Amino acid sequence: MVREQNGLIYGLDDVPRLIPLAMLGLQHFMLNVPNLAIVVLICRVAGVDAATAESVLSFSLMALGAATLLQCSGRFGSGYFITSCSSGIYLSASLSAAAGGLPLVCGMTLLAGLFQVFFAGLFVRVRRFFPNEIVALAIIIVGIELGAIGLNRLAASGTPGLLAGGTTLLVSVIFGVYGKGGSRLYCALLGMVSGYLLCLFFGLVGPHAANHASSSEHFGLPSVAHLGLEFDIDYLLPFSLAAIGASLKTMGAVITSARINDPAWVRPDMPTVKRGVIADGLSTTLSALLGSVGTNSSTSSVGVSQASGATSRAIGLSVAAWMFLFALSPAFTQVLVSLPDPVVGGALVFAGCLVMANGFQVLGTVQMDMRRAGVVAFPLMLAIACIADAPLFAQLPESLRPLVSSALAVGVLAALVVNAFLSLGSLRRTLIFLDPQRSVGERMSQVRDVLDEWHVAHNVKVRLMLILRELLDERGCNLKLGFDGCTLHVDLTRADTTSDTATLSSGRFFTDRVSDAISYRKDSNGTSLISASFEQ
Repeated sequence: MVREQNGLIYGLDDVPRLIPLAMLGLQHFMLNVPNLAIVVLICRVAGVDAATAESVLSFSLMALGAATLLQCSGRFGSGYFITSCSSGIYLSASLSAAAGGLPLVCGMTLLAGLFQVFFAGLFVRVRRFFPNEIVALAIIIVGIELGAIGLNRLAASGTPGLLAGGTTLLVSVIFGVYGKGGSRLYCALLGMVSGYLLCLFFGLVGPHAANHASSSEHFGLPSVAHLGLEFDIDYLLPFSLAAIGASLKTMGAVITSARINDPAWVRPDMPTVKRGVIADGLSTTLSALLGSVGTNSSTSSVGVSQASGATSRAIGLSVAAWMFLFALSPAFTQVLVSLPDPVVGGALVFAGCLVMANGFQVLGTVQMDMRRAGVVAFPLMLAIACIADAPLFAQLPESLRPLVSSALAVGVLAALVVNAFLSLGSLRRTLIFLDPQRSVGERMSQVRDVLDEWHVAHNVKVRLMLILRELLDERGCNLKLGFDGCTLHVDLTRADTTSDTATLSSGRFFTDRVSDAISYRKDSNGTSLISASFEQ
């Protein structure tokens, strides 16, 4: 008997029964299987034979299974149910390196994974350069890219393919919106099965898939003959940019998962985001060591988990189990990789719509003004132009081509540049004297007016008001405010009394809990200074 809580049937800490757990894991595994086509494509460009490609696929599934377990761990990863997939973010760089052979792809992927781990360590320090509007933009662009890839695959087989792909999408939407219980849980899987049956009816799935599978072993260990690492500094820039894009995509996946599981979500928890990005970088590193390509968090899986109402991290165990099972079953792996394009396309369009919706919801938490609108609008236009293969990018010098290798890279880089430009001179500071002759409410209103003028996020204003309500008393004080668009810095100076030290050391309820950082010190001139900071 399933129960719904906060719109979810299985919440983060719930554990479904065995059969639903296995089916939900299979659904997410099936959703990520089409991404294995990226591995196949890179193997073909690298010139490896079919047997080697099969071993690479098996090791890819092992790496993805381990990556999913790592990401679902609250100690080593984000702690949310986020599966891993072979990532299209690394596709452009990997295809370029594949001309030098598969070991070169693996070596540069290893460096990209290590760079991602290093970049995660800088996340807290560079948080101001990645405000919520840029995170939302990254999520929206990923959704658009998923949808564009899905539409291209959906239209690849003519009218029958459009009907099969449209059926996949329609069935997924119907069960995701109107379904109850089990039908909603398996909405994406039901859509893919419906589309596959139509492909069989139209003859879009030929007998070659079954023949290929029957000629492969049903169970066996993959060969390790292809393992090896090579490096070339010429490919360092594109792989580094891909790693940054993968970090932002993982950041978006963690934030989206947090918002889905917490109805009261207002802002990212950076330590959780950092662990998620580190786990993603370690996963890419492991994949390279196993002779495969770059991995990344699956935003489509996050979208489907919201649509199905099942975000339990226990499902990650089921997904990993399916991945390890099929990694040791080359015959089944070949069948799954041969899913018809219309079915893959319909599933990707469905997931892309959900991911875009999540991006817009994150954007809705931002108090928009002309500066923030510019940070989102222009980069989004450039990203769409990149997806549409606009002639603008073909005119760029060859040395700049890696910067525009994907729509996500284009959009995020443009957003960072626009944000830095529009932030020039935007650092705001003011000093407010809070007159003790006025009531506490009047003094708080005085501060609130300044925060409203600066377009400070609502959650920051509420937290600062809670602290002021505790600290303001009969003494006059000077309140120094500084805001850089991301972090609000507050310094409250007033005449010192012995009660200040005793009170602050024992802790106030809100003062010690709602700020991101707080400190207290007593100056030699007989004044006390309370400093706090608030991240949006």
